[in-house]
Amino acid sequence: MIMFQHAIDLRPALRRNPAGGPNRRVSLEEKTGIVVHYNGGPVPAEVSDREWIDRVVTWHLQRDWRANPTAGGAPIRGDGVMYHLAVGRAGEVFQLRDLNDVLWHCGSWPENRTHLAVFVILGGNQRATPPQLSALEDIVNEWVASASQRERRNVIGHQEVDWTACPGTLQDDFVLPYRKVIEMTTNGRWFPETECFVGGAFWDYWVNHGGLMIFGYPLTNERDEDGMTVQYFERAVFEWHPENQPGYRVLLRRLGAEALTG
Repeated sequence: MIMFQHAIDLRPALRRNPAGGPNRRVSLEEKTGIVVHYNGGPVPAEVSDREWIDRVVTWHLQRDWRANPTAGGAPIRGDGVMYHLAVGRAGEVFQLRDLNDVLWHCGSWPENRTHLAVFVILGGNQRATPPQLSALEDIVNEWVASASQRERRNVIGHQEVDWTACPGTLQDDFVLPYRKVIEMTTNGRWFPETECFVGGAFWDYWVNHGGLMIFGYPLTNERDEDGMTVQYFERAVFEWHPENQPGYRVLLRRLGAEALTG
């Protein structure tokens, strides 16, 4: 599978350390998520993206990757930069490593193995530029759409799996809003909160009779019960009665009576 064909490939130009770690690869199918990263300290405006990437490579090659470097023993060096992709300030996307490389990028397993590392070139309280946010969203959308096991909920900020401020402002500006997006269709809605879809006549009824405040979130998708199509919500069960007159084909199950007889 060829992905991110628009990315500028820097892999041949970046320094590597074949003797370093983790120096491992997995199948691309095992990569199911994305961890978003930033730089830590602010990135100087006068330093180009390309120069900054070289500085990050140097830092990653020189770093001691032991969990506790003060505990004694020989330092552990990395095999190269620990990010798969980088996003420049003008929206360019750079590929830094093979996508199926296992990298030490977030201090947590299995995420080091199962997640891509995407580095956005900013730090401190700097905010992503509009082109950066757009490019980051394009990367994540392409990744999520590429396989069924890759979902919005698997897009996380570094700070969610490690004691760090990373990815800084990106956590609120991108990561959390991205996961909370409710995807709309012409006649329905996907609710990421419960991973259920409401569509068709049930969606029309939900919208026109009180929505979230009255019925709550969907708890199931549509299902068949004894030949009847139903869908469970937090405070109601919708039933589909095609034999009824228009306007009366969606009926609500009497939950109170059902509880008394259950």
